[in-house]
Amino acid sequence: SMEDEMNCSICQELFKDPVTLRCGHNFCRECVCEYWKEKTSQSCPICRADSAITDLITNHTLRNIIETYKKEGKKSKIQSKFVCSQHREELKLYCLEDQKAICLVCQTSRKHENHKFLPIEEAAQEFKSIVKLSIIWMVTTCLHSLRKHTKRCYDRVIKKHIMNEVRIPQKQVSSLYHLLHIFLETEKNGNQNTDLRIEREERWNLFPQLSDILLMCLLIMSSKTIVSNNDLVLINKQIFLFHFSLIKKYADYKPREPEAISAADIDGYKYTDRLQYRVWKKMLKIIDRVTVTLDPNTAHPRLALSEDLNAVTRGETRRDDLPDNPERFDVSPCILGSEGFTSGRHSWVVDVENQISCYLGVAAESANRKGFIDLNLKPELGYWTVQLFCGVYAAFTDEGWTQLKVLKTPKKLLISMNYEAGKVLFSNADDMSHIYTFTHKFKHKIFPFFCLRTERAPLRICNL
Repeated sequence: SMEDEMNCSICQELFKDPVTLRCGHNFCRECVCEYWKEKTSQSCPICRADSAITDLITNHTLRNIIETYKKEGKKSKIQSKFVCSQHREELKLYCLEDQKAICLVCQTSRKHENHKFLPIEEAAQEFKSIVKLSIIWMVTTCLHSLRKHTKRCYDRVIKKHIMNEVRIPQKQVSSLYHLLHIFLETEKNGNQNTDLRIEREERWNLFPQLSDILLMCLLIMSSKTIVSNNDLVLINKQIFLFHFSLIKKYADYKPREPEAISAADIDGYKYTDRLQYRVWKKMLKIIDRVTVTLDPNTAHPRLALSEDLNAVTRGETRRDDLPDNPERFDVSPCILGSEGFTSGRHSWVVDVENQISCYLGVAAESANRKGFIDLNLKPELGYWTVQLFCGVYAAFTDEGWTQLKVLKTPKKLLISMNYEAGKVLFSNADDMSHIYTFTHKFKHKIFPFFCLRTERAPLRICNL
């Protein structure tokens, strides 16, 4: 073996100050000199060829090889605990399907046949983001425990806060109703107008102004905290991936929601609170509704669709009978809506009550669908998404994660898009409280986007 070639044949250890004799054999300088002291003549200990001390030549190449071998040996000892339990080989790959670190022998086994892999270094970098959210959730859990033990004080403070925050000033309410009145009058006159072009221009000139007023009221309840990439120091990449499944298991814990505060305790609720929601519910009766269905041609092989194409479930096994067409997501468990939009206003509701982790929003037709796209869910790359992770909501912006303040965890999420105004708005479908709004000048066809990270939990698109 190579290790034997680096051992001195006299002391049977790695060469120390290796020298080469006239015959070409190598020994430790000290070993061969001591050997010759006991002999009457100076000859090679292996082939007995004549030699002399003056013939000894330092073998610099062999000495450098020995030094390199020693350094690599120290590294392997330090990393020896992070080896495959089955094959005792170093963990060099990360399986995206089974979400575990594996060795090169595991890669060729039947268990990992047709699976996707990443080198340890790349996987460690990509999963930093998930650990960030895990830490955020741990802090949130601690705060939840604190609220439980100080409930009386918590209720009093929160009630006062809500009373102060949700009262819309009288001038804003009057302005809002005035705009709604103009909107309804425009709709009425538009139906009687034979010039469809003039009707369309008048209607869409009013929509951006009306939308801005509505958003201004909703944004009172919103806040954000950007998580910096420098806020987290990761340990050795192999230790991180070695324990990643355990970290994720604890991060998936979902405690019970705090007791909701009764709306009856808030003065003026019936006059000022959720004005947009109540008017919106009435207006649903007079507007055309858009039905969003899922596109099987874009579905990841682990996703199973319902017959009506309104629900999707992430399974444990990957289908091998599906073609790897350009439209299909091949690594990340994602799917798009069947219909894309190049104009107009569109809304759909998604049931997220049973979801521990998922990504929802819209995607450009040109957005990349191949490979591990979780870290590419940015507006500049064609994705406008919000993530749910163990009750914590975060928006994916070009600057990074933006944690969102959600007063009440939604059971259903309303996603609204205005193509001309360049807005994608996320709201709690139960009470229409604002969660987050993206603003962008759209140039491509835009599709509803869904990414499932919870197994065996159906995600369903609901009727408005």
